[in-house]
Amino acid sequence: MPQQAKILQEKAEMFERRAESATDPISRQHYKEMAAHYRSLAAEHLEVRRDEPAH
Repeated sequence: MPQQAKILQEKAEMFERRAESATDPISRQHYKEMAAHYRSLAAEHLEVRRDEPAH
């Protein structure tokens, strides 16, 4: 996994852990949305890297 995608995936995992430990539903939902956002960014980054021509 490229470094940038790995960093984004780690951030997604961090937000997922925060969601699991959040005590109120609003924070829990916010952290879940942030985790989904970072997972999406990581996936996009992997797709862009895959589509780039090899140098």
